[in-house]
Amino acid sequence: MKKLVSLLFILSPAFCCIAQLPTIYASGGETKVNWDYREKQTLENEDEAPFLYGSGCTEGPSSSGESSSLSSQGSSNYFSSNLHDWNPRTAWVEGKTDYGIGEYFEVDLPYGGSNIGIFNGYQKNFEAWQNNSRVKKLKVYGDGRALCYVILKDLMGVQHIDLPPNSDYSWYRFEIVDVFPGLKWKDVAISEICNYGCCFNVNTKILASSSTLSAQELKEGSQITSVDPSTNKVSADIISKTAVVHHNQLIRISTATNSIELTSYHPIYLEEYGLTSLFQLKKTHVFNTYEEMIGQLKVLVWNEQIQTCEYVSISNIELMTGDFETYSIEELSSGKNYIINGFVTTTY
Repeated sequence: MKKLVSLLFILSPAFCCIAQLPTIYASGGETKVNWDYREKQTLENEDEAPFLYGSGCTEGPSSSGESSSLSSQGSSNYFSSNLHDWNPRTAWVEGKTDYGIGEYFEVDLPYGGSNIGIFNGYQKNFEAWQNNSRVKKLKVYGDGRALCYVILKDLMGVQHIDLPPNSDYSWYRFEIVDVFPGLKWKDVAISEICNYGCCFNVNTKILASSSTLSAQELKEGSQITSVDPSTNKVSADIISKTAVVHHNQLIRISTATNSIELTSYHPIYLEEYGLTSLFQLKKTHVFNTYEEMIGQLKVLVWNEQIQTCEYVSISNIELMTGDFETYSIEELSSGKNYIINGFVTTTY
């Protein structure tokens, strides 16, 4: 009896952890989408951003895998590679004869667990979306560790989720737990998955020739200051393209005199590492946590008093959660580097 009690005591934390997995609810989605029409409109407007996303600052996985996939039909296949082909009219479809409970796909998300876009169902057209089953609930793993459950809406278009804080892993598994049954087929589909990133918070100030602009004032045609870090030369530049995205996780990077709130994968200049992001240093295990970076990294800033770029130590890094309206400058007319809250960054 004592052995049984001891065994239950040992196992109870594991059962407790399983029961306490957080549940994440997706936002966004659209009732009905005609992707053929949307692509046509994008081409007619000569928009360089992929019609699928509507704005840049978006990346898809570079590799994927699946537990099963529906057999190819004619020229159409249903492999997990369809999840990152920039085309919502193709899809991964699981290969089981029932509703695919327990089946999964795996991807390497470039920006980790923050602001993931999922296109639920087979979005080839509205009829195909209705006839095939969609995902209602997913269980998400990061490098084999159970992270959370995700509840999706029964909608077309893109839905957004943010995994729990510090969910930065190399490989993610999305396992089907529950579904919305299709009108005709049990086959369960996901059309696309991506990350939205590289943005700074709405309270950011961008250096211009005679003053500063707020993030909300940024638009095509706005004039800001660009800088060449190798020569310290500054010049007036014109914004050619911007993006606005909502995020639920940001980091605040502070030095002795400045601070900036941005996504962890927004590129900044770091001494010894060049143009990179804190997320990339963490993902590649240069540092295991953001806390380890404090006092160990120097970031490039613009010293307004002496009109020069210089590296200064990062004094604090703070993870922020909430609903943040974020902005990004994707293109300048001539330069690439610009200054936000005193930090030197680049178009992306």
